[in-house]
Amino acid sequence: MPRDRPVPDPFEPEWLERSLDRYLTWGLVFMAILIVGFPIYRFREAGLREDALQEQTTTYTALGATLFDQNCASCHGDGGRGGGSAPTLAVSEFLGSTTDDQMHLLIAGGVSGTDMSAWSQEYGGSLTDEQVTQLVTYLRSLEEGAPSVPDWRQGEPAPAGN
Repeated sequence: MPRDRPVPDPFEPEWLERSLDRYLTWGLVFMAILIVGFPIYRFREAGLREDALQEQTTTYTALGATLFDQNCASCHGDGGRGGGSAPTLAVSEFLGSTTDDQMHLLIAGGVSGTDMSAWSQEYGGSLTDEQVTQLVTYLRSLEEGAPSVPDWRQGEPAPAGN
């Protein structure tokens, strides 16, 4: 008959093992919450981003309209509708063929050989880059329903009513 060997005392006390089990259990619970929570957050985030973009566009359009009235309307006419020597901006020819980046560069850096000076502080003007972006957003808001004016570069006024 084999002899029973003495059992050594446990390496860790039982209370310490229970404590470790408790921490591991809570860790798994929190991990499960994160695994479930992230997809829910991601699903909800898309709508929040869309709402924020819409709100920013609305705000930038209003601020851009004010900036346009203060700085641009004297040459380009009220609402960019022309009537002077500067190009008419609220027309389908300009808005349909010019990207936002191109508009930004035209406003920021000006146009050599014309009365269109640089408006960005980076080029010696008075507007910040954010304000130039607000002007671009305002001009882009005029695109829907913009009339066709073939002589828009000469400042031909846009027809009333649009």
